[in-house]
Amino acid sequence: MLAQKKKSDTTETKIQEVVLVGGVKLDPAVKLGSYSVVSKSNFESTPVASVDEVLNGRVAGLTFSTSGGDPGASNMITIRGVGSLIGTPNPLYVIDGVIVGKGSDSSQVMESWNPLASIDPNTIEKVAVLKDASATALYGARGANGVIVITTKRGKFNQKTRFNFSSDLSVQNIAYDKQKYMNASEFLQWGGMMYVNSGLATDLQDGISKFSFNQDYDGHTNENWQKAVQRNNSTVNTYNFSATGGGENTSFRIGGSYYENEPLVLNSKFNRISISTAIDHRITDKLNINYIGNFTNVERNTYDDGGAYRNPWLTNWYIAPIYPVYDKFGNYNQENLGRGNENANFNPVAIQNMDFMTGSIKTFVSSLSAEWQVAKGLYLNSLYGVQYQALDEKKYWDPRIGDGLSYGGYILESRTSTFDWNWNTSLSYRKIFNDVHDFQVYLGTEYQEHKYYAFGTQVDHLSKPIPYIAFATNYLQPWEDRLKWTQISYYSRLNYTYNGKYNLAGQIRRDGNSTLGNTKFGNFWSVAGSWSIAKESFIPESINDLTLRANYGELGNIPYADQWGPQYNAYALVSPTGLYANDAATTIATPGNDLLKWEVSKQYNIGLDFGFLNNNISGSVDVYQRKTTDAIYSLVTAATSGGPGSYFKNIGTILNKGVEATMTFKPFNKEFKWIIDANFAYNRNTVEDLIQPSYIGLDGGTGNNMRAVAQGHLLAEYYTYAWAGVDKATGAGLFYTDDTRTATTTNRLEAKRVWQGKSPFPKYTGGIKSEFRYKNWALSAFFTGQFEYSVHNRWQGYVLSDGSAVNNQTTDALYDSWTPDNPNATNPKQLLNNPANASGPSSRWMRDGDHIRLKEARLSYSFGKMFKEAVGIDNLTVYVRGVNLWLYTFDKNLTFDPESNSNAGGSGWVGKGLYDYTSPLMRSMSFGISVDF
Repeated sequence: MLAQKKKSDTTETKIQEVVLVGGVKLDPAVKLGSYSVVSKSNFESTPVASVDEVLNGRVAGLTFSTSGGDPGASNMITIRGVGSLIGTPNPLYVIDGVIVGKGSDSSQVMESWNPLASIDPNTIEKVAVLKDASATALYGARGANGVIVITTKRGKFNQKTRFNFSSDLSVQNIAYDKQKYMNASEFLQWGGMMYVNSGLATDLQDGISKFSFNQDYDGHTNENWQKAVQRNNSTVNTYNFSATGGGENTSFRIGGSYYENEPLVLNSKFNRISISTAIDHRITDKLNINYIGNFTNVERNTYDDGGAYRNPWLTNWYIAPIYPVYDKFGNYNQENLGRGNENANFNPVAIQNMDFMTGSIKTFVSSLSAEWQVAKGLYLNSLYGVQYQALDEKKYWDPRIGDGLSYGGYILESRTSTFDWNWNTSLSYRKIFNDVHDFQVYLGTEYQEHKYYAFGTQVDHLSKPIPYIAFATNYLQPWEDRLKWTQISYYSRLNYTYNGKYNLAGQIRRDGNSTLGNTKFGNFWSVAGSWSIAKESFIPESINDLTLRANYGELGNIPYADQWGPQYNAYALVSPTGLYANDAATTIATPGNDLLKWEVSKQYNIGLDFGFLNNNISGSVDVYQRKTTDAIYSLVTAATSGGPGSYFKNIGTILNKGVEATMTFKPFNKEFKWIIDANFAYNRNTVEDLIQPSYIGLDGGTGNNMRAVAQGHLLAEYYTYAWAGVDKATGAGLFYTDDTRTATTTNRLEAKRVWQGKSPFPKYTGGIKSEFRYKNWALSAFFTGQFEYSVHNRWQGYVLSDGSAVNNQTTDALYDSWTPDNPNATNPKQLLNNPANASGPSSRWMRDGDHIRLKEARLSYSFGKMFKEAVGIDNLTVYVRGVNLWLYTFDKNLTFDPESNSNAGGSGWVGKGLYDYTSPLMRSMSFGISVDF
């Protein structure tokens, strides 16, 4: 049993009980481990699409990044670092006892889909973030990366029906984007300078003239392509209604909400309708049942991201400002969009207006549970939970533009469904002897089953430009995929408390998982103890809380199980294929590894909770270590084997060490209140051992081969060529030849890669919230920060190409590149078709991600019962709120948001800290009301 650290009333001041599997509770009166609780006030009427975004900065040791501001895009959350080399590092999510996975993307057509975006944040009562083995061991093989337990709102017994209506209107724009792209005049000057530097022009004016002619400039266009594909503003509207009440034996809550988001990009949208129901019924004094159901329907219009030419955010650089959106006849310009670029017919305005990518997602999460008091102190608890999600996706390319021209029109439709269910049953017994010995024991079993079905069809060569398959004249290869995996578990837990001061707990769980090789079962356990020092007679009364905690546990993990696709990678599989002259053949699809076994996460945590002066000063400090042994990785096979290219194998050890601290300080706590909540965390994430000590696994082309996995180094540490600056005499780009950083070369390929000592995962994170309350007024400001990490732009070699790519550039290429008159410039000499390779991946691309962000500011006023007699309103609250209002970066050269993430590498660490021209994070200004009656 764990106790939540005390926090302010705004984030979570009241210590709350958290229910885990099978009725096992984390009792706040018995403090054993480390977890944090975030209250409902942080989730209500938020302008974000997904609940995981709200946790950013509010929980010590939790690091958040997103693959884009496009609502519904996938996110990455790590708790106490990354514990696996493959798969998602996300924690396990549990909603009202239903195991809903790790937020893994299951889309077939959309670039990404975050299943957690289907959860209405307004239904949430609280979220508990479980961090150490004492809590997460009960979730066994899926809890090694931490567990996020979401509890939704419920009714109250013996309460008349109460209603609440709330609404929030937000206006959004880009939170942080310092990339300054050239206008037409600057682009032509840059081109002219390249011609002069390359000896193709006598002076700048001659160079501009020749460059203009060769680029088919019409002499007057100065287009802002990024503005052309955007609305003036993004807007978010939320509407919520609920009814709550109950009688002597039955309580209920029903609620509904509508969330409407119109993002910046033309014709994109994210609309969500949610309905929730919670019913608790006491059949007898000894038997009660509970039902919770949540249904959502999301309608989403989205677009390609990353390096796709149809990505509207790429228009900053892949189309120069000298080309117009429309031709002289008012039609979309398709013919003159840049000579030499691979963007013929890719007019992004036409693509946004004529093509589309849609998703309709229906999600149902429900649990039915019962608790029966069999005898005094003996309880039987059973819970059945289901999650069903159906995705209906469609992509249409008009035959008159973009990709559709090559295919004569193209349609792709897919149907995907996932069905997860778990059944957990436990028996618990509690007995207190002589008022000092408190024993509690649990025995339980759990079964989980996960099914996935995907079907898709695609056609091209449409007879008419109409987005229906019936108009196709050519049918392409369809596909179908059916996957399933299961897990069965047995667990027990023993708690003992002596005299209310000394606490011990132990738990063991045996898990069997179908995705592993011959050894499918593993035994996992934890032990914990705590001493409530404040209850000792020698402690002065001014000390309200002083508790020393310690625990150790070994938990199993399968990093790929929650991602659809590799469920059968432990087995050797064959599949049909086509060879020369369409002769059929069967090849090895997966080599398999029947020795594939559990990763084991060995964790310890030592913590101290404290509270002084009526808890006006309170907090906690935790020191932890998490070591993952037998870490699974995708090893590359020899090229001579003929394929497949890789297989899963247990290869090494990953180590996370860290410190976390939280503190609440109340300088004033009377009619005028000032409450300060702060959290801080340090984590060092390293690869300790590999079975091949000299092995260096680069992150692949997706991450520009800039980061790697290697023994003795930070996980995902940057391993790339070391940039040495610009030769002041010649303007050539220089690279250090090796890690001694003494000799230099102008040819990047003649240099050696160098470990940079930085990874995309911050070593230090923190958050601080200051709130003032006076009578009916409340004012708060919440700051977050991440420090000691690096990020980079995946397409840096195009936006600052030194002339190797003749597309639009950032203005640095013109104003801060070497010329005889500017020998101290940051960037090399600009040359047409630059042969120097200086723009290739190197530490020149790296940027410090260190930043401080004003995550949220809020001013509210509550009228209380002012309108009670006149109109029957119990309370009316109005507020204004800003989200992502301000960002300070310590690196003056960082031009993109340092919390960006790419989904191009799947949900693994490869996408972390990689700016990929996905939708940027948004700044929101909101006005809202909440009415209770």
